[in-house]
Order: sequence, then structure tokens, then C-alpha cells
Amino acid sequence: MNPSPTSMVYLIGADLTLGEALQGLLKSVGLPTLACPDIEAFLAVYRPDKPACLLLNAEVSGGGNALGLQQCLREQGIDAPVIIIADHADVAMAVTALRQGALDFLEKPFNEQLLLDGVHQALTMDVTRCRARAQCDDLRRRFDTLTAREQDVLHWVVQGLSNREIAETLNLSRKTVEVHRAKVMHKMAADTLSQLVRMAVAIGILKLYEAET
Repeated sequence: MNPSPTSMVYLIGADLTLGEALQGLLKSVGLPTLACPDIEAFLAVYRPDKPACLLLNAEVSGGGNALGLQQCLREQGIDAPVIIIADHADVAMAVTALRQGALDFLEKPFNEQLLLDGVHQALTMDVTRCRARAQCDDLRRRFDTLTAREQDVLHWVVQGLSNREIAETLNLSRKTVEVHRAKVMHKMAADTLSQLVRMAVAIGILKLYEAET
């Protein structure tokens, strides 16, 4: 993968020597980096709309460790790929980190090419994540343009009801349902019913409706 001009590699909790070495290595292949001494500094500058890779020092400054930081990141909805760098091998910690979602766990001194390969893999994964998130945000914006009645009709359309059944359920005429349904398709930019259902699934609308019924 060629480095994207919008991508960023965050170095979190790395000591000065390691941080300078990593920044030099990553910048040598055109990857922009940003050093953050602790999680507070990272959260202040993190851009969720930009593809990213997080390089975490196993012992993060400011109290705590990489495993605790992973938990904190998940709680705040940050799902950018994580690579952990440790001073010494710790099998239990490595297993826990990988179970919590870390992409890789490297012991110092690490192979530079393996690190670069991991970072490029992480950024490739996050490009996909950012694209999917942008698409979901766009679908939510479209959904928010629907009127309350149009949302009601969408509710029953994605449940598989026919226009006649929807009309009976909402106490409307079949013609009125057809008009609302056409507006739903137009506003959501859906060409087919299956496409509309996939949109509802993508942004969690179908799951929400199922929980309410």
C-alpha cells in the first residue's frame, strides 16, 4: 500500500529514544507520525476520520499499561489498529493484547521491516474502516431526512410487510403508503428493496426495529 497523505501513525507512550527512532524509520518511508506521551495527549489530537495505526509502548507513561489503554480505546469507540512494542517478551501479556484486538505484539529489539509491514497492514485495514464509517454516516444523514411517517413506513418495509399490510398496520390508504415508500427509496437513494434492507442493516436500523418489536 502506498502511504495515504491523510494517514497517521500515532506513537503513544514511547520514551524519547524509541520515539525518535520510530519517527525516523516511519518518515523514511513517507509515513507521517505524531508522538503522544500518554492517552490524554493522544485523545486530544486523534482524528477518527483519518486512517491510522497506533504504536503503543507496553508501559505507557502517565500510569497504566498498553492493555489498560486498549480497554480505554474500546470504551471510547476508537477501533484503529494497534501494534504493541514491549521491552521484554511476556507471553501472557502478548496473548491478552492479541485477544483484546491488537494487530501485533513486538519485542525490542524488533525487526524494522516487520514493523513497517505491520504498520502498512494496519493502515490498509483502517482505510477500509474509515470508508465504511463514512458510508454509514452518509446513510444516517439520509435516514434523518425522512419524516416520522416515512420512518414508520421504512420500519415495516424492512420487516418484509407488503404495501397492503403496511397500510392496515398504520391505518393508511395503500396509495398513501406507496407515496411514502417511494419517498423513502428516493431519500435513501435505494434502487431496490434488497438495497434498502442492506442500508438498514448497515446503520443498525433493522436491529433497532427488531429490538422494539
